[in-house]
Amino acid sequence: MTEQREDFVDTDYAAPEGELEQAVAGISAEVLGVDRVGRTDSYYDFGTTSLQAVRICARIHRLTGVQALPVWLFDNDVLADFVQRLTAAGADGEGRAAARPAPTGNAGGVHG
Repeated sequence: MTEQREDFVDTDYAAPEGELEQAVAGISAEVLGVDRVGRTDSYYDFGTTSLQAVRICARIHRLTGVQALPVWLFDNDVLADFVQRLTAAGADGEGRAAARPAPTGNAGGVHG
């Protein structure tokens, strides 16, 4: 059963802005079991656990390719701040998954 955001947060709802913020808000709401998460909402207000943070970050990575670390969520506990951290990580390559080299067909890796 999905709970109402207002059961956890006393502030007015501010809609997420931009594609990434909207995606992270949707993922967060689904994992946390609430109807919506606003851009100024704190994950602490929802009682977010470390397991939920891991789930949120795994889904973000799967959808965007940006490696999202759970510690970033707790260090930047407001949705808009967390998304800003993700954007910064993606822009400087810090959060991108390492590219895997294409297989060469040579199992030994020695050309000769």
